[in-house]
Amino acid sequence: MVVIECPYCEEDIEMDDDASGLFDCPYCDQEFEWGTDEEEVVSNKQRKLKRTPRSIDIELQSDNPTLRLTAGIIFITVMAIYALSSITVIFTGMFVSAVEDGVSDVTDGAVDTSFGVIVILLGFVMLAISCTGIYFGVKLSKGKLIGLIASTVISVLSLILTIVQWAVDDSEECVKWETDPFMGIDTCAEYGTPSFPIFGTILWVGLVAMLATLLFTPKFNHQFD
Repeated sequence: MVVIECPYCEEDIEMDDDASGLFDCPYCDQEFEWGTDEEEVVSNKQRKLKRTPRSIDIELQSDNPTLRLTAGIIFITVMAIYALSSITVIFTGMFVSAVEDGVSDVTDGAVDTSFGVIVILLGFVMLAISCTGIYFGVKLSKGKLIGLIASTVISVLSLILTIVQWAVDDSEECVKWETDPFMGIDTCAEYGTPSFPIFGTILWVGLVAMLATLLFTPKFNHQFD
């Protein structure tokens, strides 16, 4: 006696040693061929076909942390740059505040402004947001779902704010420079609206796309808990 596996239901079937021809499976009533060279080739192909979905399912759920770590490192780096910028803003506000105090003393309080204080507060707000972003970026790199969601939300809001800030900016920047023939100094010959923040937009769009892929693709989002 020999025990073979049904090519359809994969149940074990006992066969005689010299058995060959067409047989009906007692479990699934499917007809299969046994005892010929053609049968062995067909049987192997059928087994491969039946097991292919399992392989695909395992592949779809494979652990690939490369994209997760890349997104986390980029997000942390961007937030760290914003944190350093916020420190610069704070020191700028302190300098402006000192100048305002000096002007107020000279004018005996006739000129008293608090623009420097506003700049300092803005710098601290930026620093708090940046530190929060770094915290969630670390969570993202470690595979925490809350880190992924928070980083995605921060990136989307940053992208929107970047575009809105450019759209509502009323300031002008020089779009054409000319050299004074007598003094040899470059002077602005034409002013225009600020240029579109291409670098910032590309940066945030790339981050949003990367984080959205991690959040909504089953191949990657199973890594987060």
